[in-house]
Amino acid sequence: MEWMSRSDVILMSIGAYFAVMALVRLMRGRRDELVADVQRQMEAHRHHRKKRHHHQAEHETRDAA
Repeated sequence: MEWMSRSDVILMSIGAYFAVMALVRLMRGRRDELVADVQRQMEAHRHHRKKRHHHQAEHETRDAA
């Protein structure tokens, strides 16, 4: 690269490094948000299933009596 001096290459490399690191941080943050959202959804689903199962068990107990 004749048209770029050594200092140009160094500055571009530093800029590229910071750009990549910023992108990685953003991607990790988004991943953490998605994981937390999926975990909340799974917990809500488990809670709903547990509540429905408990309600069905009560209903069957009443019907049996």
